[in-house]
Amino acid sequence: MLVVDHFTASAQFPVGYILPVILAAWYSGKWPAVALAVAFPVLRLAFLAMSDQPNDLAAHALPTVLRGIVIIILALWFARLAEFERSLERRVKVLEGLVPICSFCKNIRNEAGEWERLEKYISRRSSAEFSHGVCPSCNEKHYAGVTS
Repeated sequence: MLVVDHFTASAQFPVGYILPVILAAWYSGKWPAVALAVAFPVLRLAFLAMSDQPNDLAAHALPTVLRGIVIIILALWFARLAEFERSLERRVKVLEGLVPICSFCKNIRNEAGEWERLEKYISRRSSAEFSHGVCPSCNEKHYAGVTS
């Protein structure tokens, strides 16, 4: 990539650097992406220093550093985005498909064909927890004559 970047000096921003940095940020995390984002400009400057025209090094140093800063910002942004997505995946478990539920008691038929309580079925397939109470209409219907 450095050789291609050197011979296509007309390109203002090395697009070929972005893809490896984004992939490193997404799959390996923040620090490998930042290391890669720092390594590309440093290697580019080293390549320019070893090339035929080392006196152009000063002219290329500032744009290379600015490119490096932009690439580092992109690396940090994509690493944060990847971590956010991973945290969402850890928090969300989805129940999918058709759930056979009894019309009367609300028990659910599991994969083994056995009927189990709704709370147990959902608790085993997600991180949801249940607390029980009595809604006002059921309280009036079932406990109308009971005083506390």
